[in-house]
Amino acid sequence: MRSELKTGSKVRLIQTPDWLIHDLPKSEQEEMLSFIGQVGIVQDIDGYGYFWLGFGQITQATDGSYFSGHSFAVSQDCLEEP
Repeated sequence: MRSELKTGSKVRLIQTPDWLIHDLPKSEQEEMLSFIGQVGIVQDIDGYGYFWLGFGQITQATDGSYFSGHSFAVSQDCLEEP
């Protein structure tokens, strides 16, 4: 039985909806599609029921640390429990 996903749940991205990437440049579309199959954490669930995920990396520098990546929302049908 599938458990209810909530903030903090581990999920695997299994697809990206066309409405999310269709207006992006080709290079960004490819980057977004590269997240398919990766496991992430649900950061938030907005008022419309979309699940917010973040994929990226933190780079340490002498003057601090920097995050680079993407944060985006998808519907539950784009996710599965790992």
